[in-house]
Amino acid sequence: MITIDLFAGCGGLSLGFQKAGFTIVAAFDNWIPAIDVYRNNFSHPIFNVDLSRESSQEIFAQYNPEIIVGSPPCQDFSSAGKRDEGLGRANLTLTFAEIVTGVSPQWFVMENVDRIEKSKILTQAKQIFKSHGYGLTEKVINSCYCGVPQTRKRYFLIGKMKEEDDFLIDEINENLSSQPLTVFDYSIS
Repeated sequence: MITIDLFAGCGGLSLGFQKAGFTIVAAFDNWIPAIDVYRNNFSHPIFNVDLSRESSQEIFAQYNPEIIVGSPPCQDFSSAGKRDEGLGRANLTLTFAEIVTGVSPQWFVMENVDRIEKSKILTQAKQIFKSHGYGLTEKVINSCYCGVPQTRKRYFLIGKMKEEDDFLIDEINENLSSQPLTVFDYSIS
């Protein structure tokens, strides 16, 4: 599935999707240290673009993505930050929604910290997606239920064009481990 990654950072989401068989054709970020790491780890291009200022959808649409993935900056929602949606970076979640709906791929996946779930910005972003015909599945997932020996909760919003809401929730729940993976369990396996 042809994929582009927005707010790609060092490429964690790209790597996961690539390992799952997706074809990443381009990535976008505007933090030079992360872009340098990304370039060292992937053969496809990453572009230094300030997505908050990019008004043309053509830069993304030229790749004809079937899916857009992204992790908009989370500092305004993070437990490590001040959790103030007014700091300006929270609006990048809306930027992600506007880019996705402007390009209109069949699918999108947005990942963020779990605290975004209660934000006003997320409510606005979901309204944008819904108004453009996306059915949404959302879930906070703790990585210890996905085979990773750490406790790290992340929010996932998955959209598919012309689909009912919660279309993937059963499949997600069925594929989570019934027991958390601990460092001890990992070390003896």
